[in-house]
Amino acid sequence: METPRDAPLSYPEDPMWLRYRHEFAEHYHEVFYQASPIIRHVQESAHRTMERPFRSDRQFPRVLEVGAGAGEHLPFVRHGFEHYLMIDLDEAILEQARQNARHRPEVECRVMDARNLAFPDHYFDRLISVFNLEHLSEPYRVLREWARVVRPGGVISIAIPTEGGMAWELGRTLTTRRIFRKKGFDWDYIVARDHVNSCRQILSFVRHDFPNRREYWYPLGLPNHHINLTFTCNLFLEKP
Repeated sequence: METPRDAPLSYPEDPMWLRYRHEFAEHYHEVFYQASPIIRHVQESAHRTMERPFRSDRQFPRVLEVGAGAGEHLPFVRHGFEHYLMIDLDEAILEQARQNARHRPEVECRVMDARNLAFPDHYFDRLISVFNLEHLSEPYRVLREWARVVRPGGVISIAIPTEGGMAWELGRTLTTRRIFRKKGFDWDYIVARDHVNSCRQILSFVRHDFPNRREYWYPLGLPNHHINLTFTCNLFLEKP
């Protein structure tokens, strides 16, 4: 019987890859936020750019950050909130986020899949995703799942690398590829396995489904993924 075109395919888990990816994840924060001032600057530019429109007098009572990792984004959030929930699939990495936010009772961490959110419709006022969509298969479905849990009039904030662009590939060659190889990781293999979507693909899905948005390109500002390093956008969900 022919498989429907949109039906997801299911393959057995690859335990060797899962172990390899977990070992790599243990080095993520060190490499991208500590090892190199250049890498850190590029990473933090995405965090800052995403938060620029939201000043301290703005309120988003319920915030969800998907793929939160060790909680790198939270220090850049300037607006007010009552509850900030960080989710990630990796319990060990998420434990770092818990420790970093241990003095903030309004912050919670849970293990959860960003592709299948266990929340009712329109539950959150804002959803944040920093460097996640390039890793998630069928990003158009993921974006619609994220929009489902955000209220009308709320905001979805996304940052991705310009994967597939010339500037990003050059930067990778000069920085992260060399660092991870010194640590014993085949960086090209990890990227091939884990970066399943290009910037151009994700951009097409974003522009198709979210006409009310604000886009930011770093560092040159021109809307071209070949000459920039990160793409950031705030998607404003339409009120009924």
